[in-house]
Amino acid sequence: MKKSWLAILISAMVLVTTILWLMNTKKPLSIPEISQYGVILVLVGLGVYVGISRLKSEKRGEPPEDELSKKILQKASSTAYYISLYMWLALAYMIDTQKLETHTVIGTGILGMAILFAVCWFFYKVRGMKDA
Repeated sequence: MKKSWLAILISAMVLVTTILWLMNTKKPLSIPEISQYGVILVLVGLGVYVGISRLKSEKRGEPPEDELSKKILQKASSTAYYISLYMWLALAYMIDTQKLETHTVIGTGILGMAILFAVCWFFYKVRGMKDA
C-alpha cells in the first residue's frame, strides 16, 4: 500500500515543482523547453497510472507485485539500458558536431532514458513475455 501512494506522491511533487518552475520563468519558452515539459507530463502520468493500478489491484486482494510484473519490469529495464547506450553515443556525437551546453545534454539524456524505459515497459506489457 505504501508503494502505491508513494508513486502518486512523487508524481504529484514532480508536477507541483514543475509548475512552480514554469511560473517563475520570466522569458518565453522555446520549442525544446516545451517538449521537455511535455515529456515530464508524460512521465508524471505514467507514475500516476502505476500508482492507481497498484491501488486497484490491492483492493481486489491481489499481491502488489507478481512474477509476471517483475519479469516485465526486468526485461523492460534491461532492454531500455541496452538501447540507451546507443542513445548516449548519439548524444556524444551531437556534442561534437553541434555546440550544446553540458547540462542540456545531460538533461536530455536522462529524459531520453526515462522515455525509453516507459516505451519498453509499455511494449512488454502489451506484447507480453515469450517463453524462452
